[in-house]
Amino acid sequence: MHHLKLTLTLAALLSSTLSSQAEDGAYKEFKAWQVSCSQTRACTMRQFLSDKPLSSFELQRSGKPEAPVVLVVSPSDNTVTENEGAPEASIAIDGGEPLVLSGASVTADPSAYAFKLSGDFIGNGLIESLKNGTTATITLSRGDKSAKGDLPLAGAAASLLFIDEYQDRIDHVDAITAKGDKAPNPALPVTDLTSIDELPEAIRTHFAEGGLCADTDPSMFNGNAMSHAIDENTTVYMMPCGSSGAYNVPYMAFIDAFEMVTPLAFPEMQDGGPSATLQAFNLAYDWEAKRFSSFFKGRGIADCGTYSQWQLKERATGPQLVLIEETFRDCPEQFNEAEEIDPGSWPKTWPLK
Repeated sequence: MHHLKLTLTLAALLSSTLSSQAEDGAYKEFKAWQVSCSQTRACTMRQFLSDKPLSSFELQRSGKPEAPVVLVVSPSDNTVTENEGAPEASIAIDGGEPLVLSGASVTADPSAYAFKLSGDFIGNGLIESLKNGTTATITLSRGDKSAKGDLPLAGAAASLLFIDEYQDRIDHVDAITAKGDKAPNPALPVTDLTSIDELPEAIRTHFAEGGLCADTDPSMFNGNAMSHAIDENTTVYMMPCGSSGAYNVPYMAFIDAFEMVTPLAFPEMQDGGPSATLQAFNLAYDWEAKRFSSFFKGRGIADCGTYSQWQLKERATGPQLVLIEETFRDCPEQFNEAEEIDPGSWPKTWPLK
């Protein structure tokens, strides 16, 4: 049985963040680039630029067939995104003719501290230039405010190839760089949900004022919410729900079966007896195994808490979650930074025998 298993060092603890997809995806580094992909095959390659006019650059692509490439660039000075006027952007590789973007191709989002750039970046040659270039000079402007900075491109070619490989596009016509003659692969039955608006109305009501999920930060959806079409009549939805703590994020899951949407209850053990809750913390979902897992951290260093696994099974009344395993460890007084943390090896509160 799969367990969450971590070897923690002090440096890793200080830099670690939680994503519901993290344990089911992939992460690689190529020079200054960090590439992360989820089990939905959505991938992001990003680079952080410290003490520069631009603070970060991201190239994003979902795992869907023929999905477009989206660029997200953040200026260090957020007044550039907050300023009045139409946002514009330009990208020049190694001093060449810049690609100028304006109108619907550029949006500035002050809440995300970023400019979002869209277009046919594969077809217009920009991706090929990023792959083969040395430096990209990017200018962001809005009204009388602007930010201009250089982006080192070392490692970009390897990052782009990794995305093609992870998304199973090598030798396919919709590859980023490793193109071939093969038709695009069929879409997976899972998709990332990036906003509350993508949820069915019956689920969105929980995010309205007074609802159980009313305090949810919408930005938490990015990389942490998904849907899984099990068959033509049944879809699972999983998303953050409620106010997050420092290291524990609450989630809910719903099942849409024959257009009847109901929340999934998570069985748990309380004081040695069975109980259930509608929210689970730091939830992950393995869609191929139809298995949920949760790790509620007793404290930020993750050396204590509750780890649970549930299996989605068909019952006479519809799909339900069955508690497969639950382990618990109280927080020790002393923390050993060299300790290997394996929640699956902690004392079991379920099964009882």
